[in-house]
Amino acid sequence: MAKKQKLYEYKTINSKGAIIYLARYQGEENWKFHRWDGPAIEPYSPDSELFTAYYLNGIKYNVDRYNEIMQEREGLPWYKNQSMKHLLSDYRN
Repeated sequence: MAKKQKLYEYKTINSKGAIIYLARYQGEENWKFHRWDGPAIEPYSPDSELFTAYYLNGIKYNVDRYNEIMQEREGLPWYKNQSMKHLLSDYRN
């Protein structure tokens, strides 16, 4: 059985007092800042050199525009969709 190719990969880096979220899509060489659930750069220490920043697919957004994009998304996440509940129980076991 051949290994299934992923459409994307995620990576989390701790650097300079911040957590940085990256994604790389199939066929691309470079990693991009990306996170749907919040800021792609999250400082966790008060003396961090980095500031909170919101990125989607490597494009930087301000807080207001990011929140607007999140509100425009349609539907529920797969884990809140009733037709997909059986998948969630498979992961818990």
